[in-house]
Amino acid sequence: MGGLIASAIFLVVLFWIVEHLLGNKRGQPWRRPRMLVDLGLYVFDSVITKPINLIVISVAAIALLIPAEVISWEALKAGQYQGFGPLAKLPGWGQFLCAFLLGDFLLYWIHRWFHGKQLWRFHAVHHSSEKLDWLSSVRGHPVNDILANAMLFFPFLLLGFGPGAAAGAGPALGVFALLGHADVEWDWGPFRHIVTSPVYHRWHHSKDPAAIDKNFASFLPLWDILFGTHYMPKDRKPEDFGIHEPVDHTVLGLLKHPFKPSSAGFGQNLSTPPPLPGASADKSTPTET
Repeated sequence: MGGLIASAIFLVVLFWIVEHLLGNKRGQPWRRPRMLVDLGLYVFDSVITKPINLIVISVAAIALLIPAEVISWEALKAGQYQGFGPLAKLPGWGQFLCAFLLGDFLLYWIHRWFHGKQLWRFHAVHHSSEKLDWLSSVRGHPVNDILANAMLFFPFLLLGFGPGAAAGAGPALGVFALLGHADVEWDWGPFRHIVTSPVYHRWHHSKDPAAIDKNFASFLPLWDILFGTHYMPKDRKPEDFGIHEPVDHTVLGLLKHPFKPSSAGFGQNLSTPPPLPGASADKSTPTET
């Protein structure tokens, strides 16, 4: 609990400087509407969801590594697992770099999957924030978090990464997730198509029809460019965040949201507004640069 409080204080101070001294919140009060809702989900994630993730990871490691005779139960229990195969033989920096790039690639596709009709209702909780700032990045549903972590972890386990590589790459990518939601107008100028910026990810949260289902990348826009989901216009900034359906902006309401009936139909990607009568339902739009 002490670590949770310390990390929360550090993030509050850091992003107060980013948003209130350098960003769009200059001169505004530190408290915003529904801030306590996001804090409540942060606590729920730390106390409930993360321990479940740890259990899933531990069970997967036992079920896969011991039968394959990669490591014995005694050695695994003693914390002696250091990976296996060619990747485990790389120096620490090499494993970290491979883990970071693989994690970024996997997160792109995991993110796209959660925008599909099967899982969108869980991911919609994260997109329900109508005021986007760093704290809104922690708004999410536990099912989203548990499934995403499992889909990210299994490839790392099967490829033989040591635990240190994943432990380092995860927080590094997490920093960009927090910064991507920050209430600032940073787009990195000439590097805007090389590294994701707050403006880049804020377009992903916009209800602008041209930005729907765009900019899934966590760190490298390259994935969006390669797979046709890149959107970064120069002449305007993202705004009008949220989803196209009613939302109960309480901790309990957001936890129950994926299981509620919707006028748009359960499982439909509700980030997309209903098409006008006679209009095409095709959501694809050309990338603006």
